[in-house]
Formats: sequence, structure tokens, C-alpha cells
Amino acid sequence: MKVFFLSAGPGTRLKSLTNDKPKVMVKIGDKPVLEHLINLCKHHNFTDIIITLNHFPDIITDYFSNGKKFNVNIQYSHEHKRMGGAGALKYAQDLIKDDDFFVLNADVMTNINLTDIADFHKKKNGIGTFLVHKTDHPYDSDIVEYNENKLVTKFFRPQPGDKFKKISKSGTHIFKPEVLDFIPEKIEYSLEKQLIPNLLKKNKKLYAYYSDCYSKDMGTLKRLAQVQKDYKQGKINYEAVS
Repeated sequence: MKVFFLSAGPGTRLKSLTNDKPKVMVKIGDKPVLEHLINLCKHHNFTDIIITLNHFPDIITDYFSNGKKFNVNIQYSHEHKRMGGAGALKYAQDLIKDDDFFVLNADVMTNINLTDIADFHKKKNGIGTFLVHKTDHPYDSDIVEYNENKLVTKFFRPQPGDKFKKISKSGTHIFKPEVLDFIPEKIEYSLEKQLIPNLLKKNKKLYAYYSDCYSKDMGTLKRLAQVQKDYKQGKINYEAVS
């Protein structure tokens, strides 16, 4: 199973750290966040990697090259204009159309057990699966409701006054190749605002994989500081997965 990293964003909320580098090259400890995530993939024997490029692409390609020094195989999808999370998949469809594939947000630091979520996805056999977890910032998160069979029944961005459990989608997904048929070509298309709601409207089966693993967006300076603190405290190592 290939791993597709969404890494083309400019990191506007991380200015000035991203004035001269992509946000996925911001360091957590002594390594860029993207390197931590690639090491996680390698730990679970997922070694075929695709990385999207747009903002300072040469910094990423110069650092990772073809992946040989990291014991993985890396290919790149260079977006000359940003395509959005789902649009990026369509843009690179020739690289991922032959088998189920992971989609990881490369600015979400996690120690999720990729083997377990892959097994869950295969067992459920839906068009897609994504990690859900408790969130401490629900009003800028995508809230997920699901039934006892883990089938997603509702996916929405909450408003003040709404009643909901603080369970949100995090940055780890798996999709079947047929999902590409639901993404239009050559336009920017959002994973959260367009693709997932469209799949639910068409009664396509999406499943929620709940885990208390570490999974935190480091896309703001405050959240980045927390992730860096958590890393120093050993909360993000592979053995910390639950």
C-alpha cells in the first residue's frame, strides 16, 4: 500500500517559520516533521511514498531525493498550482490508481499504528477510512459521527450552540482507488469540504477508526510549540500508541 503525503500547503499560519521553507520541513526535535512521518511509515513496512510539492519544492526534493538514504522509495507530484487535498489525489492519480492507498496530512504529527488501521480498512471494505480522535479545538475541526459498526453517518464543521461529541477527523486516511472517480480533474478540490460530503451524499461507505494515539496538527505556532514539547517528553514514540 502506497502512502500519499499532502505537503503542498504554504503554512501561512506558521509565518515566519515558513518564509523560507515548507511547513513540512519545520523541525520537531532534530528532524523535519515529514521525516518523522516517513520513519513511521517505514516502521510499519509501508515504503512506497508519494510527496506533493508546491511551496519551496526544491527544499523537500534536495533533502529526501529518491528516499534511498531513508530506506524508502519516494516519488513526487509537483503541483504548479495548489489543487486542494482531494484535487492533489486526482492530479497524481497515475501514481495511486492501482491499489488502496494511505493519505497523510504531512503537518499532523502522529504515532498511529498504520498496520492496525490498514487491517481495519481491509476488514470494513468501504471506499475510505479515516482516523478519528478526541479534539481540544472542535470549532476548527471536522466532527465525525458514526454508528456502532464504525460507519460514518455525519461529517460537519460545528457552530457555537451545536450539540456534538468532540470527536474529529485527524490527518490519516485510507482510500480505495475508485474514490478518484468522484474527484473532478484540473480544479482545486477539498477533501473535507467537497469530497467527503459528496461521498456521504452518494451513500458511499466511509468508516471511522477511533484511536487515542498521538495525532496533533502542528499548523499554528501554538500547536507547534505543544508538539515540540510533547516530543521532548516522549509522548510521540511508537511504543506510546494505544
